[in-house]
Amino acid sequence: MSVGERPASYNMKQVIYELAFHLNPDLEESQVQQIAQNIESYVTSAGGVISFKKEPEKMRLSYPINHKKQAYFGYFHFNLEVPENLAGIEEQIRHNNDILRYLVVKVPADSGKVKFRFKPQKPRVVTEKPAEKKTPEETKELDKQLEGILENL
Repeated sequence: MSVGERPASYNMKQVIYELAFHLNPDLEESQVQQIAQNIESYVTSAGGVISFKKEPEKMRLSYPINHKKQAYFGYFHFNLEVPENLAGIEEQIRHNNDILRYLVVKVPADSGKVKFRFKPQKPRVVTEKPAEKKTPEETKELDKQLEGILENL
């Protein structure tokens, strides 16, 4: 086998990755978009093909990162034919000080479906309990207390 050739047993199957990242919350919106585009270019220059992208949005963090309580969070999925190129992508990301934290994971391929790890949060619906009914005696007592307060004003 000559240099550059791969053995016949080499698996040419593409691996799907998910790259999630937190960006500095002090950045301008245009800077956030530029850094997200830079991360995408790191992936595409390494031979990756982006299949899904979620634009970075400012959110409150569960715990501080570098003394920041908020960050811009975004992620995307990409295919990479040569897994060895992943190290180069991570190296470029590490050198950017505006990227507070990042994570690259393989996405399990269950029957060809890609499952997204980070799902948008559903808005919480808060239901108020109905006010408890007071007995006539309690109502009279509350009225007396209220009159006493108003007389003292």
